[in-house]
Amino acid sequence: MKHVVTPAIILKRIDYGEADRILTIITPDHGKVSVLAKGVRKTKSKLAGGLELFSVSDITFIENKSDLKTLISAQLNVHFRSIVTDIHRTMIAYDFIKYIDIHSHESCEKTFYELLEVSLQSLNNHHDFVDVAAAWFFARLLAHMGASVNIETQSNGQPFSETILYTFNFDDMGFIASKAGTFNPHHIKYLRLLIRADKPEHLLHVANASMLSGELLPILKRAVDLQKH
Repeated sequence: MKHVVTPAIILKRIDYGEADRILTIITPDHGKVSVLAKGVRKTKSKLAGGLELFSVSDITFIENKSDLKTLISAQLNVHFRSIVTDIHRTMIAYDFIKYIDIHSHESCEKTFYELLEVSLQSLNNHHDFVDVAAAWFFARLLAHMGASVNIETQSNGQPFSETILYTFNFDDMGFIASKAGTFNPHHIKYLRLLIRADKPEHLLHVANASMLSGELLPILKRAVDLQKH
């Protein structure tokens, strides 16, 4: 039986039997995997200390024919401990792992793992920019799923104007001019930066980044919800 050594982030934990736990993890090179952590709920378990939520762990599991692999070692590498210091950041982090779990699959590309790691790290390091990290996460997740928001023209193909308001059309994944619109040209320009940024930190010095991210976040999250998985 092959031993696989890999970094991993926990997506889901389910208690199993008297002392075991089934973990759903995501890895950079082996996709999404279900592993059985035997005895991990016992007080003296050697595995427990290496299996924290909102962390990157170096794990070893046995590769076998079953869909459920056997975890044999786990060592905590990076723990994003600041995430749990306030409830808002904690709930956003739970959203990150939930959406990665929902929209990834067993053979998912490395980009899903990298998206989650970078997003958790940003959430941990920048407590004043939670909405920036969240908006960036959902914008990038959309791209990884093969979807995208039209930021080049309006839904009808007309160019954007500097003087009018827009609403978002989920059917066309784009903006359309409307007197009752809640989005202005600043939102469009910021969304272009958001989609193209390699990491949330690149947006921290953009004027009104937190406010614009917070206003765009609901449509980005809803757009992800509407995608098939």
